[in-house]
This record gives sequence, structure tokens and C-alpha cells, in this order.
Amino acid sequence: MEDQKLPVRTFIPTKVGEARQNWYKTKKKPELDKLDANIKAPESFLIADIRAFVSDVSKLIAKNSNLGVYFGTQTDGKPDLVLLFASVKKWSNLPGEYYLLNAKGRLEVIAVEKAHALRNNYQNGIKPLLSRSTDDGHTETEYVYFEKDIITEIVDEIDYQARQGNINGLKIQMVSYADKKTEGGFRKTLTPKYIQRLAILFTYVKDGRDTTFEEIDQERFRLTIAAQEGPLVSGLDTGMPIPPPPPSIGGPE
Repeated sequence: MEDQKLPVRTFIPTKVGEARQNWYKTKKKPELDKLDANIKAPESFLIADIRAFVSDVSKLIAKNSNLGVYFGTQTDGKPDLVLLFASVKKWSNLPGEYYLLNAKGRLEVIAVEKAHALRNNYQNGIKPLLSRSTDDGHTETEYVYFEKDIITEIVDEIDYQARQGNINGLKIQMVSYADKKTEGGFRKTLTPKYIQRLAILFTYVKDGRDTTFEEIDQERFRLTIAAQEGPLVSGLDTGMPIPPPPPSIGGPE
């Protein structure tokens, strides 16, 4: 087996990912779908060209930068969600450059003014609606923040599995952290302040079919699980939904 660092900091069990996908599908998406019967909120975004995606993200984080994935909508008050990628040195609400994940699954640079319009549509029409779906009444996620070492581990693993021929597609799933009872059942999940808030999750595709880490690489899966049971486990999985919580002075909590 190629000497490739195990994804112990970013891998989460399938049952955890499925629970968060289910929370989005049953709690968040129905609220979005009510906005316009002719437009259904997406459940995922397909990326067919893994090599191009890995290259694009790697370039974004090449200069000691972290990654922000911002939510936007094409039209104010409608559930036509889009994802905007940006390089951020630390905490940044207003990056100087944005890349839109387009319908072909590629990152394309767009004008800052257009990106801000997409973000404003989401913040004005979607975020307040979904903020009412959190039990504590706090605001919904504005963007998902990935520290550089976390997103690097994610894209390195995606690239490794693609080079091994184990996958030939990728999805970015819309997910939501579940309620306290559900999340409390995941002993390695350290995200109580993100309860019931939007996030994203990278998942694998093989020959047009959704698949899992365990299915495509059983030995590497076993080694990763074993390593997570030791001192290397950090509890990190996807990015940090921002907000909440508000940033600390030095960066995300």
C-alpha cells in the first residue's frame, strides 16, 4: 500500500454522516422546498472531475490559507442553493476572491459583487428561515470554515482514493448536525454548539453509485478506525459551521 497518511482527523463513521444527511433531508430541506414548489433545494453537488477539484482546492490553500465554503442562493427567497469557495488566511467574512461550484462540478472564479449578491440572497431569505429550526434560537450557519490541515487531509485522501482507482466521482452533501440526543450518541463527536446547523460533507462515488470508505478500501478503513481509538483522534470531521459560535480573538474555537 502506498505510504499515505491515514485520515484520522477527518473520517467520521457512516452512521454519523447518514444521521446528519437525514437531519438535513427531514428538517431543513422541507422548509426550503416550501419557498417555491417549482424549485427543490439540493441534497448534494456532484463533482465528476476529481483531479480538477483537488487541484483547484489545493491552489486555494497553497499560501498558508484556510478554506471557507459559503452558502448562497441565486434568487432571494428561493431554495436554489449554491456553494462558494474562498481562500481565507484566518477568519474572514469578506474574502477578496470567490469561486462558484458550477453545474459541471468545477470551481469557476466569479466577480466579488456577484458572490456578495448570492450570499446576501441566502442571508436575507434562507438563513433567517432556517434559524427558526434550531432549538436554541441561534443563527443558522453562514459558511463552513476548514482549517488548512483539515481540508488538506480531506483532499489528500480524496486524491489518494482516486489514484488507486477506488472512486471516480465525488459529492458534496448538504448535511445538518442533528439534535442533542442523536449527536450525544456519537461518542467521538465534539460539536454540541453546532447542534441542528447546516454543514457539508464530502462523500465518494464509484461508477455513478454512492459508496463508502469501508466499501472501497477495507484495510485502510480498519487502520483508520484503529488509529482513531488512540491518542491521534481529534473529534474533527467536516468544517466548522460559522456562525455559530462567534470567533474567538485568535480564530475559531
